[in-house]
Amino acid sequence: MKLRLTYILGLLLFCNSLLPAQDKKEESVYPQKMKSSFSKVSRSDRTKEVNQKLSEAEKIFGKQPNEALDLVHDALLICIKENYSTLEAEAYTLLGRFNYNLGEYKLSYKNYNKAITIYDVQKLVSNYNYSATQKLLTLYYPTGLSAEKTGDYENSLKYYDLLLNNAKSDDEVVKAHLAISNVYLLQKDFKGAQHHLEIALKIEKKRDNKKGLALVNLRLAELEKEKNNTEKALQYYQSSQNTAIEINDDQVVNTVFNDLSNIYLEENNIQEGIELNQQAIEYNQKINNPQEVSKRNIDLANFYMKQNKNEEAIQHLENTVEIADKTGDLQNKSKAIQTLSEVYNRSGQEEEAMEKYREYLALEDSIFKLKEQQLAEQNKKGEMLENAQNKLSLLEKDKQLNEKTIELLRQEKIIQEEFINKQKVITYSLIFGIIVLLVTSYLVYRSNKEKNKANQLLILKSLRAQMNPHFIFNALNSVNSFISKNDERAANRYLADFSKLMRDVMENSQEDFIPLSKEIDILSVYLKLEHHRFKDKFDYTFDVDDSINTEEYFIPPMLIQPYIENAVWHGLRYKEEIGQLNVSIQKMNDHIEVTIRDNGIGRKRSQELKTENQKIMKSTGLKNIDSRLKIISDIYKAKLDVTIEDVQPSGTLVMIKIYQDNIKKTEV
Repeated sequence: MKLRLTYILGLLLFCNSLLPAQDKKEESVYPQKMKSSFSKVSRSDRTKEVNQKLSEAEKIFGKQPNEALDLVHDALLICIKENYSTLEAEAYTLLGRFNYNLGEYKLSYKNYNKAITIYDVQKLVSNYNYSATQKLLTLYYPTGLSAEKTGDYENSLKYYDLLLNNAKSDDEVVKAHLAISNVYLLQKDFKGAQHHLEIALKIEKKRDNKKGLALVNLRLAELEKEKNNTEKALQYYQSSQNTAIEINDDQVVNTVFNDLSNIYLEENNIQEGIELNQQAIEYNQKINNPQEVSKRNIDLANFYMKQNKNEEAIQHLENTVEIADKTGDLQNKSKAIQTLSEVYNRSGQEEEAMEKYREYLALEDSIFKLKEQQLAEQNKKGEMLENAQNKLSLLEKDKQLNEKTIELLRQEKIIQEEFINKQKVITYSLIFGIIVLLVTSYLVYRSNKEKNKANQLLILKSLRAQMNPHFIFNALNSVNSFISKNDERAANRYLADFSKLMRDVMENSQEDFIPLSKEIDILSVYLKLEHHRFKDKFDYTFDVDDSINTEEYFIPPMLIQPYIENAVWHGLRYKEEIGQLNVSIQKMNDHIEVTIRDNGIGRKRSQELKTENQKIMKSTGLKNIDSRLKIISDIYKAKLDVTIEDVQPSGTLVMIKIYQDNIKKTEV
């Protein structure tokens, strides 16, 4: 048994002798290891995160536009940094739609354009990208519409033409012709508008699309009305309305009623106007559309006033007021009361006219305040969009700057490589073949030898990053002490616990995060070993809050152990009487709090007791922890606070706050 323990002791001491100095390990290898491990976030996880943000933004935009826009900008930040071009285009498309719905047409056009640019590049790179082509086809119309809303008719026509030239179905072709005709109509180019409307009409007739026919005839009627060709306009209106009634397209039906009523009023066709509005009232009463009933009552009253039939006009206007009161329709109510004031005045009822006029002014004041409030909200949204767009512009400029920097570095690298290659050619040309062969063989041999040595050092350093070499050495000395006293049972028990601790630490050294339960197991064994070694120096307590689900929370491995080791080795070990070490893990409102309290000699007295050699070989254990916390904070945006305080009359208090939002993981 003694021989076997001596052999194990010798083997572990040999392994320990291969470990490099602690300060060199911690300052060079460990930060790079942590940095590389924390930065490894898979592409699939990133794209999944972007898709989730875009999906959530689309869901909440109607009720929470600010939060929705923030989500889209967060998604764009990831896409731009990680160069996810397809998702970036989708984010710009969604942002363009949000801008359009908020009335910010210039921003809408700008963001739609960015999406189109990305898809165009994808088409060029992959010759013919079917997905990019399909998405482009869906973007041409909203981009053209956004340009049209800003009065940019040139770009509007550009995108409508792209839609027309790339259309894959009759629906898309008709949609493009209608859009183009509308721009021509806005520009008073009646010939161009008529050309495209006639093409659309021909297509809809050919496929007998009633809905399309109703819409195209309505557009033709509006065109003829703009041309002051009333007779032809009436024909198209009648045709559009007949088709719309046939397919129950109430919107087109009421548009025709409204336009015809205006035409009859302008041309003083009283009887036709009265019959038309009576027909419109019956139609909208039948489909239960009170707002349109109110409008037609007002128009009908205007026609009766032209016939000096004031009683009939008053009756229809009062009907409008009654309907408006029930539906909360302030606009139609205001128009009706204003018209009532005029009718009463014309019929000599001045008092009633004045009363209605005052009521009209009060309503207009309410409407004005409502519009003022809506304008303020719109201005607020506009300011919000401007701020968000400024952030996005800065992000894009940063991306462009980074791309230029990378290109400069690439060119510099090429120049350096060319220079090195030329130097090698000149050097090798001056050396005899046999010498080149011998030197090359020697360099290859030495390089392989150094690589093997470096690999071994990295493995040892990775293990050492989680285990204090002084603890290994001192623990083995304790085993040696047990052996020299022939206390084989104590040595076996200590070595078994020590082996378990080393195995757990080595296993966890490969992980970025470990469950809190594993950290507690390691600390339990570590405290047991330290107490066994210094049982005449201190007693300890280790309390864990029962309300903590230790399997649910994850923390970086070996985060707590160095502070406990510091308390034992620099505080309690030098104490003449038996000291006390208290370790507790408690759950607070928004974080887990780890408290390490000792009544040792304190930091100041410990520093005074250090030997000159210890002062020169300054421990970097706490510096290592600071570096780890900084890396964790930078990479994961995690919040881990550590405070160290002196306790009166002597001792040290270490408090580690691990915030739950940062350590609670669903997937690790």
